[in-house]
Amino acid sequence: MPEKPKEKESYMRHVLHFYFAPELRSVGTIFYLVIFGYFTLYYVDNLLLAIKFLFHTLLGGTALTGISYLFTGMAFVISLVLPFFISFYSIFVLHRIWHTPQWAIYIKWLMTAVIIAGSLFLIILSDESARVAARQDVMRGFIEDSNLTGRI
Repeated sequence: MPEKPKEKESYMRHVLHFYFAPELRSVGTIFYLVIFGYFTLYYVDNLLLAIKFLFHTLLGGTALTGISYLFTGMAFVISLVLPFFISFYSIFVLHRIWHTPQWAIYIKWLMTAVIIAGSLFLIILSDESARVAARQDVMRGFIEDSNLTGRI
């Protein structure tokens, strides 16, 4: 009877094994996962708000809003979704860094520090950019309709 070919492990299984391996490094990786997992869950609301803004723009009358509404809205939507995707991708990029066999250990530690610092910087910058875009006069209608005046 022919042997069944060994099933290839999924990428998610590799990532989970990396974070929850029975090794001492798992203390740091679990802490990293919890932080960026929390950021991802926190910014899901921003993703939904961006979708709501797009529907508001498409279904509302935007014929006479002007070009400033277009560019402010585009900056608003991009600034809303960036923190979610940065924090989500940061979960997977750490696994990729530490499973690159060509890199020396000090390069992996350096890249980990760069990813953490860069991700946090970009998340904070993007979050503040969304607030600046939301404070513009052309966005007032959406902000008031969505009851977001206290959040910006």
